[in-house]
Amino acid sequence: MRSEDLAADFKHAMRRLASTVAIVTSGRDNEWTGMVATAVTSVAADPPTLLVVVNRSASLSPVLAQSGHFCVNLLSQRHASIVGAFSGKKKGLERFAGGGWSACDEGFPVLEDAVASLVCKTVHALELATHTIFVGEVRDVHCHDEIDPLIWVDGHLARAESVSI
Repeated sequence: MRSEDLAADFKHAMRRLASTVAIVTSGRDNEWTGMVATAVTSVAADPPTLLVVVNRSASLSPVLAQSGHFCVNLLSQRHASIVGAFSGKKKGLERFAGGGWSACDEGFPVLEDAVASLVCKTVHALELATHTIFVGEVRDVHCHDEIDPLIWVDGHLARAESVSI
């Protein structure tokens, strides 16, 4: 199989991998930055660890590389209106105009009513192809009582439904 065909087939297959939409944030004081991410996953429970994958061309990438900390904010359906701002439609602090953002103790943004927000200290960074994998040890967790995750599948926002088994 040609590499172009394999790459196209891979992208086609990955559109079928439904993921909770997250906004990954970092920064300090008035230099906040963030981006929408679906390449987020847990790594271990002891110690609590997760990873995020960030394209090195993203404005968040150099900030993550320098700051040593980040927050993964898992979005709710009520956050659908702020996704565009973090997908490139707005830049810098303009992205934080929508939603209820506050600074954590370390000075970077946390979405106050996220389904869950996980504040992390970067413990490893691995460059692979065009991306960097940032591994973070979870230092703090905030959970909202409502569980109504915003899902990304086949290039669209969607909602999760419970299924009886």
